Parts: sequence; C-alpha cells; structure tokens
Amino acid sequence: METFMNLPNFAESKILILPVPYEKTTSYKKGTINGPNAILKASNELELYDYELKLEPYIIGIATLKPIIDLKKLENIKTNKFLIALGGEHTITLPLIKRLNQEDLSILQLDAHADLKDSFEGKKLNHACVMHRISEFNKNITQVGVRSLDKDELSFIKKNKINTFFGNNFDIKKIIKTLKKNVYITIDLDVFDPSVLPDVGTPEPNGLQFKQVTDLLEEVFKKRNVVGCDIVELCPSNNIVSDYTAAKLVYKIIGYKN
Repeated sequence: METFMNLPNFAESKILILPVPYEKTTSYKKGTINGPNAILKASNELELYDYELKLEPYIIGIATLKPIIDLKKLENIKTNKFLIALGGEHTITLPLIKRLNQEDLSILQLDAHADLKDSFEGKKLNHACVMHRISEFNKNITQVGVRSLDKDELSFIKKNKINTFFGNNFDIKKIIKTLKKNVYITIDLDVFDPSVLPDVGTPEPNGLQFKQVTDLLEEVFKKRNVVGCDIVELCPSNNIVSDYTAAKLVYKIIGYKN
C-alpha cells in the first residue's frame, strides 16, 4: 500500500492520512476514485524540508491508514489525532464532519462551487449537494473561491446567512472573523485556477493561486483550532502537476499543524 511520502507508520504519529477513494455521483469528469493513490504516489517526490516554514513537517509523525469507502464507517471514526482525508468526491465531507460533533465548529469550504443544491440528478446525497446536507445540522459555513452556482443556491446563501467570498479576490482577516473557535477545512481542488491544478472533476476558470490558498490556510491554523481537513475531487491523468500540487498542499497543511 502507498503511504504518504513513503514514510513508516509512526506509533506516536500526530497526523493521520486517510485515503477515501469514494466515487458515486461525479457529474462531469470521472476519476476521483484514483485521487488518493495519485496524491500518495506524488508525495514521494516531496522534499522533507519546507523552506517557507523553516522546518521538516514530517517530524510530527505521519501515519497512512488503510482506505475506507463506506460513508458510515467514515462517520464512526474515532481518533484524537489530526485526520486528513484524501478523496474521492466531495460527498465524503458529510460523514467526516458528522463524526466530530463538536461545539463552536465552523466549516471552511474552499471551492469553485457552492455545493448547496438540495438535490442534483435526482439525488440528495451528491457531491453538488454536500454543503446543503451539512447545513441541515450546522450552518456555520464559510465559503471561499466560489465562482459557479445557480439562483437557488444564491437564495439559500442569503436566506441562511452563509458566509460566501466569491471569486479570487478576498480579505483573509474578514474570512477569519467569520470562523468560530474550532474549524474543519474542506478543500475541493477546483478552487484553484485550472492553470495551477487542471485535473479536477468540475474545473472552473478564474480560480485561486497556490499562494493565495496557503496564505489563507496558514492564518487559519494560527488563529483558530483546526480539528480536521479533507482534500477532494482530484481526477488524475497523465499530468503529474496536479497530483504533485495536491500532495504539496497536504504537506503544507501538516506543516501548519506543527
């Protein structure tokens, strides 16, 4: 089995990497089922030292778990360690947040799409509906990078006072102010501009640059208690740039958690 950065599973690891090759409702480009393994493979090419953070994030201890595709099993995961789930389609975020059952929890969603449809293609459990389902038990949602949605989703945002920062121009301080003490981060890789990371399920032009995302994440980790994270919707092809960029993002997050 592939492991993150080909590292052994440290008994005292503080970071858990969970591959979730779940793909049931993709509506455009398929292949998210192969996303986790592509990220793990690409992670072998990462340097251990991060020159921006001036540390070797892996020292915190990184363990790669066996893949899970059963959504109910995701909901029942119990651990005190920091879990980073690798999708897989965006639907996996629903059980990953349900499992936390934490007070003062905000969800920070980095995504090109609102994902607030009540149903899509006749299904309520769908990657395009995941944030709507989450809002049914937690409306503390902050969305960043949204640049594609329908009128019903826009109405839902206004009615339910969802904090939505549209497009690729935003103020990090304003985003932080919307977040409660505890934060779960879900990153749909289509939040990036296709020139940065093209291999996603539903690409959308005019997206974020890598540094915009990492600057935001670094501040969130500094100012709030981040309790978990997922990275979803990678559809690997022969373009290894996307795989590597996703792996680099994971390693950055591990560095911010140090």
